[in-house]
Amino acid sequence: MSDSDKLLLDSHETELNPQTLSFQDFSSRTSSATTSMDTGKVGSSIGSSHSLPQSAVPPPDLEEAQRPSGSSSFWSIKYYQPLFDVDTLQVLNRIKGALLPRPKGAFFELVSASPDLYGPFWISTTLIFAMAITGNLASYFAFQGPSSQWKYNFNQLTLAGTVIYSYVTILPLVFWMALRYYDASKKLVDVLCIYGYTLSVFVPISVFCVLPSNLLRWLLLILSGLISGIFLLSNFHAHLADCFPYGEGDAKKKTYLILGSMLAFHVGLLIIFKAYFFSYA
Repeated sequence: MSDSDKLLLDSHETELNPQTLSFQDFSSRTSSATTSMDTGKVGSSIGSSHSLPQSAVPPPDLEEAQRPSGSSSFWSIKYYQPLFDVDTLQVLNRIKGALLPRPKGAFFELVSASPDLYGPFWISTTLIFAMAITGNLASYFAFQGPSSQWKYNFNQLTLAGTVIYSYVTILPLVFWMALRYYDASKKLVDVLCIYGYTLSVFVPISVFCVLPSNLLRWLLLILSGLISGIFLLSNFHAHLADCFPYGEGDAKKKTYLILGSMLAFHVGLLIIFKAYFFSYA
């Protein structure tokens, strides 16, 4: 055996000698890696503990719904929608309150929670057409000449619309401003509401005035004027009594001025009704 072969054999033996072999400990590295991974998990869990659970975070659309919406514009339909949000039963109860005797100020208390303009609008519109139709019908019954000469009077519809819509819009606005001037302010919608329901008694009266009896028409008009006038003045008198104590110096003067003006305009309305709608030759 040559020397080179001996050296090669010795080198192989040296590589295979267990005493010269070195083993690496992978368990320590594995445990350290596991520890670092666990530490990362703990860190992430600690970091996530400061955030809310997924179920507690509201969806974007719910957040949008929970935000307070701004007030609607005065010129938008949505602004007036609550004033027409009433049912038939509420309107009938308010009409009943305008026709039947009630304690002073009871109507303002009845509509204070939800005043409406739906009832006043339809009462006024119904009265306009009722007065125009029944007025022409009564005129036809009272006509003595040839039937071919009788003509329908369209001016009654125009006049009725002008008078009634002015009574339930312009007049309440004027008295609302007067109440504010005398420090007895009332919501404008409340004043519009009571003036609209005041005319409810004239709807059936206009139908009965078709009967060809001038005395009956006078009696019906006076009766309807008393019912509507007492209803209107009693409610405003109760409101003014709360605003103007009797011990105040100008309390009676303010009360009489406002109520007297209301009574004067109401009597003027009755005169117009009798002269142009409930009086036939």
